[in-house]
Amino acid sequence: MKILKYVLYFIVGFVVLFLAVGLIKPSVSYGHEIKVNKPVEEAWAVSQDESKYSQWLEGFKSMELISGEKFEAGSKYKVVVNPGEGQPDFEMTETIVSIKEFDHVTMTFDSDFMDFEQTINFSEADGTTTVKSDSKVIGKNIFTRSMFALMEMFTGAFQKQEAKNFEALKKLIEENTTDYYPAPSEAAEEEALSTE
Repeated sequence: MKILKYVLYFIVGFVVLFLAVGLIKPSVSYGHEIKVNKPVEEAWAVSQDESKYSQWLEGFKSMELISGEKFEAGSKYKVVVNPGEGQPDFEMTETIVSIKEFDHVTMTFDSDFMDFEQTINFSEADGTTTVKSDSKVIGKNIFTRSMFALMEMFTGAFQKQEAKNFEALKKLIEENTTDYYPAPSEAAEEEALSTE
């Protein structure tokens, strides 16, 4: 009987400790920085190219505009991701909070079990572009907050995933062959001049 009492105390103590972690650390902050030998305009264009999201955002499946003007502040999207093999897809609502071409984009993501905030900053110096992320995840309840805090504390799960995604973006930018800013053809230039 005494053993049962101690086991019960242990279980209660463990649950209290687990939940306390979520109260002490309700959010997890992390980020990653990459440097690429490409101009900031190209780095920005690759990162904003929806057709390439699945090549650097692990688990990304689709994105659909719900409201607002595409890629403008206030616009909302339904984003579908898959967390891993054998796991069901889940949906998030993305909102672009702030965006300035070649400089930054700030987004929030809302799902059933978490809120996620991310800012990606771009800067160029001496022909090298720096892309830096600042991210924060917040569980929707005390259980998910504790779980996220412990995941990051013991495995660095969020930081590792961020690094993996942004290193994939670095590779994508450096190997990019898409001309996002083609020079106008001579015929187009002549036509523009003749209409002036």
